[in-house]
Amino acid sequence: MKRIFANSVIYAIGNAANSAALFLVIPYLVNKLTTQEYGAWSIFEIATMLANLFILAGLEVGLMREYWWQADATLRSRIVGSTLITVAVTGAVITGAGMLLAAHGIGRDFPGAPFTLILVLLIGWSDALFNLILTVFRIREQSVTYITLSLLRLIAFAALLVGFIEASFGLIGALFARLASSVLFFLFGLFIGRQSIRWSFDRSMMRRVASYGLPLLPTNIAAYILLAADRYIMGYVLSLEAVAIYTFAYKVAAILDVLVTRPFAIDWAPRRFKIATQANPGQMYSRVLLFYLWIVITFALFVVVITPFLYILIAPIDYRSGMEIVPIILLAYIIYGLSYPLNVGIMLKDRTHDLPVIGIIAALSCLGLCIWWIPLYGISGAAWATVVSYTLWTGFIAANSLRLFPIQYPLGMISVIVGCGLLTYSGLWLIDRLWAEISIGAIGIRTAWVISVMGGSGFILWQRLNQKRVLALDHPMAGV
Repeated sequence: MKRIFANSVIYAIGNAANSAALFLVIPYLVNKLTTQEYGAWSIFEIATMLANLFILAGLEVGLMREYWWQADATLRSRIVGSTLITVAVTGAVITGAGMLLAAHGIGRDFPGAPFTLILVLLIGWSDALFNLILTVFRIREQSVTYITLSLLRLIAFAALLVGFIEASFGLIGALFARLASSVLFFLFGLFIGRQSIRWSFDRSMMRRVASYGLPLLPTNIAAYILLAADRYIMGYVLSLEAVAIYTFAYKVAAILDVLVTRPFAIDWAPRRFKIATQANPGQMYSRVLLFYLWIVITFALFVVVITPFLYILIAPIDYRSGMEIVPIILLAYIIYGLSYPLNVGIMLKDRTHDLPVIGIIAALSCLGLCIWWIPLYGISGAAWATVVSYTLWTGFIAANSLRLFPIQYPLGMISVIVGCGLLTYSGLWLIDRLWAEISIGAIGIRTAWVISVMGGSGFILWQRLNQKRVLALDHPMAGV
């Protein structure tokens, strides 16, 4: 458990660096680019994510699945090389096809087209390769190398961005800065990990990697819809101002995703397979769920505490109406994040082909609820639609996983942690009503309340997991 926690902290820093690269440059870009250019930059960000999604096509997850099942280091280096070759060729095909479309006038209304569109395609390709080499370091639990590459790329990107824009290259300069930093540190990663890569293509190995990873592609597409659908519908039904307010609230709530959920997911993706090879894996899976649940709820409550101060420090007054939906979005992130520790059965039993069905159900529910609720309830309707769709996603994943690989989770301790979270949030709500002033004293009282309640539940959890005796509070089926 200590190793999992330590690696998750390291991955949190690395993931924060990757996410911060685009987040921290927003104030600079807004002031240096025209409104039209910045709008195009925002669309290009999403387009890059989509290109990355199709180029990787779930193969990085397939590599995680197959890597530790190889008998020796030679076979492991061969499967890494085969996957890198496959992703490189796939990226070349997709990027080449996209370039042909751009050359024939597709997307010509974007600033700088077709050159900016070509840069976006190249960024998607280079990001996919960079993410794959980072995956290799994750699998090998080389967390220091992972964070070093992430931080260095962040520094290089920021420096190149400022340099190119100050040199009057505008949007094209910003895109080229991102491309150059990804290519440079992909090559650097290849050099560092050269001993772990054997440049030969093994068809049978890639067949196993692809058979596990490719079924995840529809799931990733559904996740993309879950991420972007509300913004598109809101812009059509309400206004761009509403989209801005909602997006900023999402940025605040995303602190939880960047610093807790994603780092855990990064470390958990290869580790869940390694745990399966050890004695009594069900007990470890159960312990991980409890610790993750406590950490994610506690951290979300601290985000609730600091939200008013973040709005005062960062956001113009026009954005402050979005504060009320931050807790709703945090709830959605908590529910979605639980799908990672609860997906053990699907992953271990190679049932990734079930995920597209679950993803489609969640995505369609999100689309339907957004179309229904946004005209009625505005940005709050979009936030609650996300909560419902994420609940369907995690609920179906958990039910299917437990059917395939039964784990006796300690329902008593889960209830204690969730109950303490609800009690803490209720207390914060009451404090806000009694003491509406935003001051150092107010944040001190809110923080003390979170520490007292969640700290107490954390102590109980720690004691419970470090004692052999069974507490009466536990569910009779508890297997921890």
